[in-house]
Amino acid sequence: MNHRLLYIKIIAAFLMMLYFSGCTNKVPIRTWVPPQSAADNIAAKVDYLIIVNPHKGELLYDIFENALRERFTVLPFLEVESSFDTAEIAQQLKNYNYIPRLPKKDRIAYLNFELKENHQLQRLQNSRVVNLHRCNNLIKSKKQQRCRIYAKETIKQGVQNLLYSQQVLFKLSDVNGNTIIAPQQIERNYKIRNKLIPDENLLRKKLSDLIAREYSKLVLPFRKNLEVELLGGDGIAIQMIEKGAYSQAFKRLEKLQSQQNGAKKSVENQYLQGLSLEFQSDLAGALSYYREALLIESANEVVQDAVNRIKAAITVKTKST
Repeated sequence: MNHRLLYIKIIAAFLMMLYFSGCTNKVPIRTWVPPQSAADNIAAKVDYLIIVNPHKGELLYDIFENALRERFTVLPFLEVESSFDTAEIAQQLKNYNYIPRLPKKDRIAYLNFELKENHQLQRLQNSRVVNLHRCNNLIKSKKQQRCRIYAKETIKQGVQNLLYSQQVLFKLSDVNGNTIIAPQQIERNYKIRNKLIPDENLLRKKLSDLIAREYSKLVLPFRKNLEVELLGGDGIAIQMIEKGAYSQAFKRLEKLQSQQNGAKKSVENQYLQGLSLEFQSDLAGALSYYREALLIESANEVVQDAVNRIKAAITVKTKST
């Protein structure tokens, strides 16, 4: 009995140690990151974007123009306008009600695109042989077969193979026609083998949205899901962060620090305080705590990654406000 009680105490102590020391769990965080190449970040060069549709009125080009406008409009970096409609301007002039489309003269970019599509459809016929059975449900004996094969039949089924692709060449230029960044080309395809295939215009929209999103990530910052380590530290604060109680976690860590009466701060708790502020979008405050954590342990790679992540996010947020 004494051995069992001792065993329970050891297990309880071990669990408490894990609880209060924390563990290197990871938590998801969504943050702004710069485009793949910092040199291609047009947010630092452009305030106003004009999407130029070279074949306005053609359904394929209009679908893609809408996809670009929808994608760039939801990002908080640029004012976006579609290409000019001469008929609309002529009507405004006729009614003495011309509305300027370019309120800003500086830092304007024109986004031109050339689009090709390929639509390949094959209609095939599959054949398979099936057995036809005739059954006598009056037979109750397990020794006798209730069903017998009396014939074979070939069944033919139609199937469609579809390969649809789009290839888009993007060019960004300023008001004088000078290239802002090098032209970029993106090609994506969609394959399906089925009895029924999507409508052609649905396919166009699907790939247009995909390419527009991909291109925007090449030239503008975007939000990305990351996983960040918790390092360790106060176990209760870690659980609060894991459950989304970021403000409560920060207050708890502050209280713990005030109770230490000038004792040396721990890199783990300083990091957790920074993380709890980052989750609350207080980037400047988070950076301050991350830097304090680095002063305690300069070689900590997790903290250094956090500092770099916050610096990039602050740059993006400054541009977007």
